[in-house]
Amino acid sequence: MRSIIYGCLPEQKEREELFMKKTRKAVSNVNNAVNLISGAYTLPLIDKLFSNNQRIEDMDDIYFSITALVDTDRISEAFHMIRGLFGIAGMEYPQEISQLERSEGLQESFVSEFIFDFYDVIEDKRLETEEQEIPV
Repeated sequence: MRSIIYGCLPEQKEREELFMKKTRKAVSNVNNAVNLISGAYTLPLIDKLFSNNQRIEDMDDIYFSITALVDTDRISEAFHMIRGLFGIAGMEYPQEISQLERSEGLQESFVSEFIFDFYDVIEDKRLETEEQEIPV
């Protein structure tokens, strides 16, 4: 009886490892998709907001507000604030982002990606502004 039980253990372990590998791959695919969605919409949104003569300091305020909401686990509020930014910019709220509202985990993942993308864009804008101010 012992040999039968022990004989099944490696097979069970292989199934569990395969399941975990598939699960990690699925999670990775979801995270990649959320990253792509954020990247596709964050730059156009911020470009539109900047085209409304927003100052970098204004963008910093928005960035820090969203980050503060996330840091205090107010993900839903941060998500809604991002939706509001699309309205302020006069842009249609993307269906791809709207679909993420169905899951708290996806909301959190998207907001985190949005914050990273937002920061990168603000820093790029800051560098552009500094280059324009430097006399040649």
